[in-house]
Amino acid sequence: MASIFGIHFGSRFVSTKKFEASLINERNDFERFNSFENSELLKRYQELDALVHSGEFEKKVRELKTARYKDTEQWRQLDQYNAMKSSSDIKTYLKFTKAGLHERMKQIAESDSYQSYLAMKAFVNSGEFHSAKVKKDFKQTEAYTKLKTYEQLSKDPNIKFYLKTEKKTNYKTFTNLENSERLKTFFKLEAIVQSKEFQEHKAFMEDKKRFKKSEEYSLLEEYERLKKNEEIKWYLDIKKKNPFKEFRQWDLTFEDDFDAMHLDTSKWMTGYYWGKALMNDAYALAGEKQFFKDDNVELRDSVARIVTRRDGARGKVWDPAHGFTTQHFEYTSGLISTGQSFRQKYGKFEAKIRFNHSYPMLNAFWMVGEKITPQIDVIKSAFKNGKSIECGVHVMDKNQAVHQMRKASGTKFNNNFYIYTLEWSPEAIVWKINGQEVHREIKHIPDEAMYLAFCTILPENPADNSLPGLMEIDWIRCYQKKKD
Repeated sequence: MASIFGIHFGSRFVSTKKFEASLINERNDFERFNSFENSELLKRYQELDALVHSGEFEKKVRELKTARYKDTEQWRQLDQYNAMKSSSDIKTYLKFTKAGLHERMKQIAESDSYQSYLAMKAFVNSGEFHSAKVKKDFKQTEAYTKLKTYEQLSKDPNIKFYLKTEKKTNYKTFTNLENSERLKTFFKLEAIVQSKEFQEHKAFMEDKKRFKKSEEYSLLEEYERLKKNEEIKWYLDIKKKNPFKEFRQWDLTFEDDFDAMHLDTSKWMTGYYWGKALMNDAYALAGEKQFFKDDNVELRDSVARIVTRRDGARGKVWDPAHGFTTQHFEYTSGLISTGQSFRQKYGKFEAKIRFNHSYPMLNAFWMVGEKITPQIDVIKSAFKNGKSIECGVHVMDKNQAVHQMRKASGTKFNNNFYIYTLEWSPEAIVWKINGQEVHREIKHIPDEAMYLAFCTILPENPADNSLPGLMEIDWIRCYQKKKD
């Protein structure tokens, strides 16, 4: 329930293990989804899905299932061909040609003997011949010789055959059809119905199992198989739910899982930013009981550890009233920041952190720019009992320092990892622990780029039994919102 000190929860936060697992699963699903979205398998499924649901394809399937051969153009062509083939004139023509009579008639008509016969026949039927025939010396004339030639040729078997055949009905039918449009249509239809393509179509249409032998059936079978594919089923189910809205709006800008043997100095510097930037040296602020040393930052088991221990050291102290002085420190600790490598205005900043002791070991994940303010405290272990943390923002408002802090309670923070999230936009700053909102600021919102910092500070001397103090960072990730 709410209290005057901040937010107090009646139940624990969701477990870090479960929350992180959900983040990992969602990220893995997002990567899997994006990867599969570009796969050839999905591309093929989408092609088939569009095809089998197209009006043209569905019409083709219906035709394959219900169409009758009698309703096709091919059947009409075959019917016309058979009707013409059965007609008496076409039958007579085909029988005449099959018997070779048209070839024999052609050969006779083109022969010299038949041409002579025609010439002699024309002569004996001419007036010239009849004039010569009445003369006394007819038998001695050329006209008589031509008559005898004509009579001899009339007895030629081939010419007799020709003269007899040309008078018959079958020959007259042949000559009437030869080169006619009707005959041309018949032979055109014959070429069509005897073609391989026509015969295959006829066999296909008359096959009662034609649909199962069609390309459309094969495509539908392939489509149904793909519909049952587990990866496709998963993708389609995920797509309906559209669960990646959060992931889609962010671009990863910075991350470190601390998997290396040593701290990545291309990302991290140690000590306060201005000390390293101006003096290449560490310093502490007046009132702090620790001095920052590089040796107090170590990487073990893929975790960055800031170790606070009793370990005498001598170093610089910054006091606004006196400047830099040197003093002895009984305690040492560590600080890492991205002051020289990474800064960002607005976005999402998320880290998995654990510390073994709270105040006066002030473990902090904070962000700051070029000056001491504005500053955002993502998390600060500012309370002794270990069951509360502090978060908030420090700004200057009309030359007055404003500290808008909030206490978040409801669980044991000491010795347990939690995922601390800051979502910062021009409209609001939202603090979350394991995905649960614990604080929201809508008035005092910084608008300058800031760098990340992790450290443990001692505002007071710690009890000996609280040493060594550990602040562990398992990972850190930063995101920038995508532009529309």
